[in-house]
Order: sequence, then structure tokens, then C-alpha cells
Amino acid sequence: MFPGLNSISQRRKRLGLTQKALADKAGISQSLLTKIERGIVVPNYRIACEIFEVLDELEHSEEKVLSDIMLKRVITLRGSDRVFKAVKIAKKHSISQFPVVDGEKVVGAVTTNMLIGFQKDASIRSVMKEPFPTLNANTPVTIAKNLLRQYPAIVVLSRGAIVGIVTAEDML
Repeated sequence: MFPGLNSISQRRKRLGLTQKALADKAGISQSLLTKIERGIVVPNYRIACEIFEVLDELEHSEEKVLSDIMLKRVITLRGSDRVFKAVKIAKKHSISQFPVVDGEKVVGAVTTNMLIGFQKDASIRSVMKEPFPTLNANTPVTIAKNLLRQYPAIVVLSRGAIVGIVTAEDML
């Protein structure tokens, strides 16, 4: 759902843009933008999308993205690894979330809380749950904050490969 068309002028002014600058970035004429802002013309869907995409991009351009805050050294586990290995790594590196991979594909997730009560020789495959959510390294931090209210971690990908991990502690 789009914000109201009447918000275009307010958002443009908050960004310090002239009508001409916004119109150029959206690929429309200044005349059309003026008419839209005054409520004289209702733009078609494509034009409305262009205007709001430009405004959204400019409003978030100064915002941090996941690559700015993520932990770049991600320690993963394989399904065939054993619980004792995860415990040893968790203690040594003071970490509590592990993506579980098969090759380079993320297939599951394990947290240290999940390891409590399992036999040390149990396989990670028998402990793991669904994978943590994955996001692109250029995703704004504000989007990740909402996910971290529901999940213990987010795996950060670039071209399908794991390049980082973000936890709630990284947001503090």
C-alpha cells in the first residue's frame, strides 16, 4: 500500500529536494510532479512507484546497512557435526548462534539454548531447527531490527554466499 500522494511534497521538502530534482530522479517532468503534488493529477501506478521508490531510497541513503554492523567471521556447523563440537566452539568463541550449512547452502540453525539436554554425541542434524532468516548485505538495519525481535540471528548473504551474521547484540 502506498503512502498518500499528499505526502510527496512533505517528504521532498524534508529531503531538501526541489521539484525539478525529484522529477529528474523519478524520470518525469517537473510540470507533472507539480500537478501531482497539488492534487490536480493522479499519477498512474508506474509513475507513483517511481516517485515513492526515489523518496524511499533517498530517505534511507544515510541509514546503516547490515554490512556496516555484521560480524564478518561466521562460524557454521554441518548437519553431521556433533553437539560436543558446537559446545566447544561456543565456549571458545563466546557465540550462541550457528547457521547449519550443506556446502554453501544454509539448511538450518542451532543456538546454544537448543543444545541443552542433548547427548554430546548427538548430530547437529537432530538438534537443528529452521534456518535463520537471510538478508542481503545492503539491507537497511531498520528492516533487520524487526526480524531480530522474532529470531535470534540473521544470516547475511552476498550472491548466495554467507558473508556475515547479525544478532540482537549487534543492534545495541
